[in-house]
Amino acid sequence: MPLTRRRVIVASITFVVLIAMVPAIWLGMKWNRTMANIDKMIVPTVMLPTATPETLPVGVAEQPAAPPAQPLPTVIPDPKGVQNILLVGTDARIGQDVSRTDTMVWVHLDPQANRVSMMSFPRDLWVNIPGYGQNRINTAYLTGETKLGKGYGPALLKKTVGDLVGVPIDHFVLVNFEGFKTIIDKIGGIYVDVPKVIDDNKYPMDEYEGDVRTMKIHFDAGRQLLDGSKALIYARTRHADSDFGRNQRQQQVLMAIFERLREQGLLGQLTSLDDYTDVLSNYIRTDISRSEMLSFASVGARLHAEDVQRFAIDAKMVTARTQPAVLLLKDQKALRRLVNQMIDPSIASAGGEEPAH
Repeated sequence: MPLTRRRVIVASITFVVLIAMVPAIWLGMKWNRTMANIDKMIVPTVMLPTATPETLPVGVAEQPAAPPAQPLPTVIPDPKGVQNILLVGTDARIGQDVSRTDTMVWVHLDPQANRVSMMSFPRDLWVNIPGYGQNRINTAYLTGETKLGKGYGPALLKKTVGDLVGVPIDHFVLVNFEGFKTIIDKIGGIYVDVPKVIDDNKYPMDEYEGDVRTMKIHFDAGRQLLDGSKALIYARTRHADSDFGRNQRQQQVLMAIFERLREQGLLGQLTSLDDYTDVLSNYIRTDISRSEMLSFASVGARLHAEDVQRFAIDAKMVTARTQPAVLLLKDQKALRRLVNQMIDPSIASAGGEEPAH
């Protein structure tokens, strides 16, 4: 074979190989960016101190402030195992201010049963915050961050919710309002079927104009496409009905986001992940590891709306008190039944009263 022809063949093969490698290199770069963005979202898991000043016996000297949050050894659970995750919404800026939590949804994920359950908590529910006595559930995160130190808010909130429902909470996902809006805008908005007309004349404004701190908002009944700002208002409005109606709307919005992700094939699409993680890394914090995120995503890709069950503490289970304005849980057995139904429908259907576990 002539030398020139050999060179042409070798050059052609080299060109083909390089062309074939470009997509792999491109995907590799995108994957690396995705992993870097995910790492930015992940925060160390911390352990709560065994004693706080409020829990010390009389006569015992006050202990020094809790040390800075230290990461615990990462233990990767069986991806097939049940996981309990707390979704938390706050209006604070990630890495800057801390505030009370505006939204709390407990998600119970059972990969083997291909089932997800979610339970919402009224933000004014009066609960025991371990080490700090009785208070609204939405103060637990703020208490941890301000009393114990940066990084302890999620740990104290997980402990508070876990003690309330009798089920240890494994992980948390904290999203601020800007992140919430960004997620929805990034996927092109969400479709929500508003069950009835909503008029709220006292919706809190994000930015005050002089003495004006509220504004009027309106939603027509029926199916409609909401952008991030509208979806946030829909999920937060409560003066037209109550916090219980608001909890239902929050779950409805979460389901609408899930359905939108499924429609667009984003749950199983790795090539565009970096576009999303790049934007969201500024707004989300979580203690879920990389490998757990991937396993959860694989579960989400095969879920359908009918696989997700929705629960909430409703008005029948609480008593409203005005001074201070809080909700007292009046029926512990009803909560136990609700939790059992959420984590194991077979117990609830059989009428069992076994404690939640």
